Amino acid sequence: MKSVDDRQENLWQAKRALRGRMKDLRARARGGDGAIAANFFSLPETAGKERFFVYMSFGTEADTMPVIEGLFARGKSVLLPRVEGRDMRAVPYEKGAPLRAGAYGIQEPLGPPAAAAPQVVVLPLLAADERGGRLGYGGGYYDRYLAGMSEKTPLKVGYCYDFQVVEDACAGLLDVPLDVIVTDKRVIRVRR
Repeated sequence: MKSVDDRQENLWQAKRALRGRMKDLRARARGGDGAIAANFFSLPETAGKERFFVYMSFGTEADTMPVIEGLFARGKSVLLPRVEGRDMRAVPYEKGAPLRAGAYGIQEPLGPPAAAAPQVVVLPLLAADERGGRLGYGGGYYDRYLAGMSEKTPLKVGYCYDFQVVEDACAGLLDVPLDVIVTDKRVIRVRR
């Protein structure tokens, strides 16, 4: 019988291998960012929502600027992440406001964190599965942020290319599951 430590080590190794494979695939096979945004805006689950926490895309991630611009055009409140030590904050962002490079080189907003919690969170990922499992980058920022919310849990949307949807995203016990996944080819409802 495997020990808990052996299972954790196996999960860690599987996550590491999947992260490497997805980073390589994403670097070679990009495209369809506009289709991902169109699928996002087709979600009836976002109707009537006003506060959207959207990651600022970086490198080969699915480009979130079409969503951010679309939210501004619809008069919605956009929050962007800012890393502070081991924590992440949702900070209001106004169109054209200055950004600065954060700890990982990702553009982050200035100013105080949002007073009200987001109603929709758009999460970055390397891989996701149809059960709502999400493989992030390993820092746990979004998982800690979502686990620490005292208000009603927001709609959690995975935002990615369709090839990033895999059989098993190697989600662990502390990984907060997604509610919906939007890709350039489809919408996957995993909860609600």
